[in-house]
Amino acid sequence: MPSNRRGVSELPYICESFGIQHAIISPGSRNAPLTIAFTSHPFIQCHSITDERSAGYFGLGMAQQLGKPVALICTSGTALVNYGPPLAEAFYLRIPLIAISADRPPEWIDQNDGQTIRQFNIFSNLVKKSFELPVETEKDEDLWLFRRKVSEAFNTAQNGLQGPVHINVPLREPLYDPLPEVVEKPSIIFSESPSIEVNQLYWESLKEKLSAYPKKLIICGMQSPDTGLSSRIDQIIKQKNAVVIAENIANINADGPIETPDLFMAFLGMEQKVEFQPDLLITVGGPVVSKRLKKYLRHYQPKEHWHIGLEQPFIDTFQNLTKNIEISPEVFLGGLSDVMAENQQYVLNAQQYLQQAKKAHHKFIESTPYSDMAVYNLILEKLPEKCTLHLANSTPVRYSQLFPTNKELKYYSNRGTSGIDGCISTSAGAATVSDEINVAIVGDLAFIYDSNGLWNSNLPGNLRIIVIDNGGGNIFRLIDTSPVINPIRNFFETPHNIKLDKLCEAFGVEYQYASNLDEISKKTEQFFQPTGKPGVLHIKTPGDISAKIFKQYYQYISPK
Repeated sequence: MPSNRRGVSELPYICESFGIQHAIISPGSRNAPLTIAFTSHPFIQCHSITDERSAGYFGLGMAQQLGKPVALICTSGTALVNYGPPLAEAFYLRIPLIAISADRPPEWIDQNDGQTIRQFNIFSNLVKKSFELPVETEKDEDLWLFRRKVSEAFNTAQNGLQGPVHINVPLREPLYDPLPEVVEKPSIIFSESPSIEVNQLYWESLKEKLSAYPKKLIICGMQSPDTGLSSRIDQIIKQKNAVVIAENIANINADGPIETPDLFMAFLGMEQKVEFQPDLLITVGGPVVSKRLKKYLRHYQPKEHWHIGLEQPFIDTFQNLTKNIEISPEVFLGGLSDVMAENQQYVLNAQQYLQQAKKAHHKFIESTPYSDMAVYNLILEKLPEKCTLHLANSTPVRYSQLFPTNKELKYYSNRGTSGIDGCISTSAGAATVSDEINVAIVGDLAFIYDSNGLWNSNLPGNLRIIVIDNGGGNIFRLIDTSPVINPIRNFFETPHNIKLDKLCEAFGVEYQYASNLDEISKKTEQFFQPTGKPGVLHIKTPGDISAKIFKQYYQYISPK
């Protein structure tokens, strides 16, 4: 048996040592040795997904839920390029995807050989680092180099600021020969990052600064559920130490934060905006969705802005960053809890404004005719308890943040790059490694764009997809544009004649249709029940009316 592929044989064993449980394989010829190696491994579950873009997002959804890296395996050429969008999303969501691509050997690059492109370092701006492995590993020195590079790749993906890496594997023919047997597990290299302890003098300096700022605002950005952080935030709110803003995708399980910043900011008048201006802004987690919140803080700037966490420093969303503190938010808030002085008036004023804004919201919703707004109100009420909710870009995540956060749910959205291109695939990957019902709320364009996410022979039975079909591209009627686009609106809005029922039929997915609130209410009762089969609920809404109601909503909420 040839021994020039000892490294390829060992690769899945190295993956297992670094905690990988799943590999998403897209079919091809050049990656045949990799496919043979991984499918022969007893402890890695392999999933076959033909479309590499969909496969990448599927792996992203898995890794997000598992909190562990997932391997992506593809053949050479443009197959690899299709990993670009999911790797970009993983890079900005800080998810450790491992993209493993087969490649032609170096002597055939740029020689007019089929399926051959310049693969190494192709994702230089989308991954933490790229690695090129030796073509053959018959010699011990080459095998040592192979193991060392793979170990470095996995450590790079998982240590410090997590993110995707790319491993390029040049392979010579023949491609379908048996692989050498792995007699014992290969040796690997682990890199450890001990937690950083903050010395007492530094704590004292932070406490002194903190106590000097009575009006404290804490913003929790997008992040996975964190019980410890939620507990700290809940304590701060109850003790009235600070005002806390936490959108639904922040997954903060606490009582009393401002969960709907767009609604809150739209409600504030000029005097109230000045009054609400914080002395100290503390941010944790990733990005926020609310454009109104970002616009407000860029104008009404705090005296200082501290960002807390191990995320990439120098992200200055509000144009006022003064300090990065690289420590976990839970540890930071716990270490300063004894000096987070109560500020009754600042907190009580914010709570009063929030309650008034909520009353205006409920009054408007009560009289809202059939539209996107009315549908989101109903759907969010009908969601099953303890499900995982995936919110697609662009309108679903925005609409959802006008309504109260359900503390029983976990919220996810591809807000790393905020694209619509992998919403279904990400949700399917997440559902595959989850015991809960996973509900994806998507627009019609996002559904059609990623319909290959349904091209999966093992599509999980706990996946439910709700398609809000308002005629395509309705986001451009909601956001601020200008009359200049009116003559060329067809280049922005994209109405379509695609039959979604036929699309679901083609992929063997159960399909239901509703076009009014009574139908939606009746069908959701059965739709969310565990049936062991994935399903799509297609809800048709009036696009023009929905856009008008959305704008009327903010006119109604805003101070007169």
